[in-house]
Amino acid sequence: MERPTEVSRVILVVLDGLRPDAIEAFDLHHLRRLMRVGPSSHCARTVSPSLTWPALTSLLCGVAPADHGILADSVHLPRPRMKLNPLPERLRRAGYHCSAFIGEIPALYRGIGSRIGRMLGFVESRFSGTSAPEVLLAAQSALRTQRRGLIFTHWADADRIGHEFGWMSPQYGDAARRLDATLGHLVCSTQCESDPHTLLIALADHGGGGLVSNHHGGEHVLNATIPLVFVGGALQARTIPAATLLDVPATIAWVLGVDPHPSYAGRVLSEAFGVEARGAVA
Repeated sequence: MERPTEVSRVILVVLDGLRPDAIEAFDLHHLRRLMRVGPSSHCARTVSPSLTWPALTSLLCGVAPADHGILADSVHLPRPRMKLNPLPERLRRAGYHCSAFIGEIPALYRGIGSRIGRMLGFVESRFSGTSAPEVLLAAQSALRTQRRGLIFTHWADADRIGHEFGWMSPQYGDAARRLDATLGHLVCSTQCESDPHTLLIALADHGGGGLVSNHHGGEHVLNATIPLVFVGGALQARTIPAATLLDVPATIAWVLGVDPHPSYAGRVLSEAFGVEARGAVA
């Protein structure tokens, strides 16, 4: 399937723990506008278990947690059931630069965090900041100078507050609005809406409050349903049906002109770009 875009850079933003219904409930006007004017889904699905580290590993390796071996919310090296082909490493081999920007993690885990970053194929991995604006600030240099490849960033505000006060609590709403404002700043500063060479993908890794108000573990639709939006100069408003978190790595590879690895469990979301599965423009 021939890619229909000129994209040479993908900015991937994980809005940790953001439920789709929070967009209307807390007037997240940046996200609401982006989802109105670009390809999006309010009912995409994450992986099982619906936990951060399993979901992030799936997002970067293209396979389900049962296959990559990360089944709990802790930083550790995986014990995969199969050979992993991480997306950043696959892009690096194709000549792309990949960098990651994540909030601070305990000093005990920084060494293993950096090692995992290198194993995945990231040339640069930074663990800096305690909020979305601070993590974005740490990424500013890369956003200004890195014009090719993948820039991955993870904002944990909503998840952290959800665990403390409960999903959809007033405090969670404040955290969700902070994520939204930071996303708006990122879109404005990169001018990605009008840049045909940059694609921004924003999604949550999981929801929350399904079985327990301040957690997101266990099989429940509120834990498993996530928002997903594509932002780019060449894209038009479309609803993406039946999207999953596992579709994102295959789509990023395809957009950058790299064949998704055969092990990737997801499909290319070509309809987001107005392309049917057979490759004809819709």
